[in-house]
Amino acid sequence: MNFLDKLQRKYGKYAINNLMLYILCGNAFVFLFYYLTGGRILYFLVFDFSAILRGEIWRLVSFLFIPNTFDMLWFIFSAFLYYSIGMQLENTWGTFKFNIYYFTGAILTMLASALFNSYGTTLYINLSLFLAYATLFPNVQFRIYFLIPVKVKYLAYLNVAFLLYQFFLGSLGTKSLIIISLLNYLLFFGIPLLKGRRTHTQRHFTKQKRELQKGSSAPIRVAFHKCHVCGKTEVTNPDMEFRYCSKCNGNFEYCMDHIKDHEHVN
Repeated sequence: MNFLDKLQRKYGKYAINNLMLYILCGNAFVFLFYYLTGGRILYFLVFDFSAILRGEIWRLVSFLFIPNTFDMLWFIFSAFLYYSIGMQLENTWGTFKFNIYYFTGAILTMLASALFNSYGTTLYINLSLFLAYATLFPNVQFRIYFLIPVKVKYLAYLNVAFLLYQFFLGSLGTKSLIIISLLNYLLFFGIPLLKGRRTHTQRHFTKQKRELQKGSSAPIRVAFHKCHVCGKTEVTNPDMEFRYCSKCNGNFEYCMDHIKDHEHVN
């Protein structure tokens, strides 16, 4: 992650805070107009490379706002699910790295769709978010139908099985889309997994859990300070100092790396 750290110091101020909130608000907007227009709105939003070459460049972004389902119940469920996953990943990695992860998946999806003349979909981008969450927090429990507790790692296994099923039965375009659009996951987690190493977040939580099981009186630390640009906290960076910016409109806090190097919030 040294390369990402360098990029973050240079371009972190351009990262979009609460990215998943904006994505899901766009999903809600498209979901509403899908029924108001009888589904015709999708024709103007899908990633269509030939249409983009004709000048319809908004399709480079608009396809990200198309929901994966138009069933009301499943849409609400998936919205809450991916909002929670997205915010947790952003809080863990920081805003900039989460942006990199999401938009890398989006760019790779566009590349695969353009190469094989297929419509881009956020299905595999969302699955990569879920796999990232399951890798970082494998023992978190979800409640299926609000009743049945299941650890997220087992749901991740089902997602992988679903991908393998689609891969073996799908067309060449589908196979390529699955592989290319999930490269962001491999870029973030492939090397540690191949070497059998856990991520920093997993090691941190495992250490705290082990201390509690041994009867340690040290409490689990909760961050009270978080940099608005890079997401660093006093837990992840104990030696870092944090300051509020008097020129920003609101209580926005920054680490010492960004207190003098950020765009002021109006």
